[in-house]
Amino acid sequence: MIKIRRCFYAIILVIQAFSFVLLSSSGAVAASSNKDVILVLDTSLSMRGFGGGGARDIFETVKNSVNGYIDNQLQDGDEVTFITFDNDVKIFPWVMIDDQNDRDILKKYISMTEAHGAWTHMLVMLQKVFALAKTRTDENTDAGKKREIVIVIMTDGIDDPPPGKEGIDLKSVAEQYQGHDSWWIYVVNLARMEQTDKISSSLQQFASNLQTVSSRTMILDGTDPDKAINEDMRRDMERRGFIQQKLIPALAVLLALAVLIGLFIYLRLKKREIKGSLEYWNHELLKPEVYRADLTPLRAREIIVGRVLGCNVKLRDYESRVPFSLKAKSVKGEMVLVISHGEGLEVAFKNKENDGTVNSGDIFTASNFSFRYLAE
Repeated sequence: MIKIRRCFYAIILVIQAFSFVLLSSSGAVAASSNKDVILVLDTSLSMRGFGGGGARDIFETVKNSVNGYIDNQLQDGDEVTFITFDNDVKIFPWVMIDDQNDRDILKKYISMTEAHGAWTHMLVMLQKVFALAKTRTDENTDAGKKREIVIVIMTDGIDDPPPGKEGIDLKSVAEQYQGHDSWWIYVVNLARMEQTDKISSSLQQFASNLQTVSSRTMILDGTDPDKAINEDMRRDMERRGFIQQKLIPALAVLLALAVLIGLFIYLRLKKREIKGSLEYWNHELLKPEVYRADLTPLRAREIIVGRVLGCNVKLRDYESRVPFSLKAKSVKGEMVLVISHGEGLEVAFKNKENDGTVNSGDIFTASNFSFRYLAE
């Protein structure tokens, strides 16, 4: 019993230490882990309200919202690149955020950006963005860095390639980069995409394809760009970060505790299995032969001895039809064997008074047989 307690307490200490490290480290990850951010801005003319169909001039509003994101959501240690796309795709240098000066550099890139493209070559942009994210992921892996990739795409359309340039099959591109669940992909829908005739049937498929790249993909309603970029996106990352960094580890700890409890119960029940052997002989014979029944392999908490159906130890020459049982029981933390029997059978001990228990070395009689229990 002492060994079981020591085992139990040792496992408890391991679980507690594991829980402390896991939960504290996950909190640290949530608070201070750095990320690589890819900010992607649509610079087609429709962002300035050109093109009809209810288009509105939202370009400056979006740029201001991105500036707010840079000031309020980027941490020192984050690295950021800025990408614009319309007819072509332009990728700015990566900027390591160390202080406000680095944030100002990014905001300068944004302030210099104008929306003048006649077309929206979005699928080409996605191919280049995913390739950039994949390269960054591989570099981080090679360097032993655990950094998440955050991709923020701000656009008012899906794909409207220039004449002579074919659109890319998004499904094939998505399949090429599928399974990158460390990437956060946000598409800020700056227009009612679902109400645009050209893409109304493809928006759902568009989202589905992106989901194959990363399960952390979300299309945000960007009719209010500042809310989408600086509120909705932040809340989603906090919620999903909590699930990954807090809830899942907590569930893992609970599962470990459940296993521990199950193990403890199993060990206790196993400890209560009867172990040892039972010697027996027919004392009515002049020179009886002594037999031995090994009780340990039975792995039983109760052993019934007799000749009737259901007995664990069957005695062919046992005269009484009333069997007796030996049952393991915990008394004040110690395991003892309790002997019991039905009416019509008398059990007498030769080495002590009958107190209802059987200890190692005790000899007792029942019917025409004598028994001696020997514990392991």
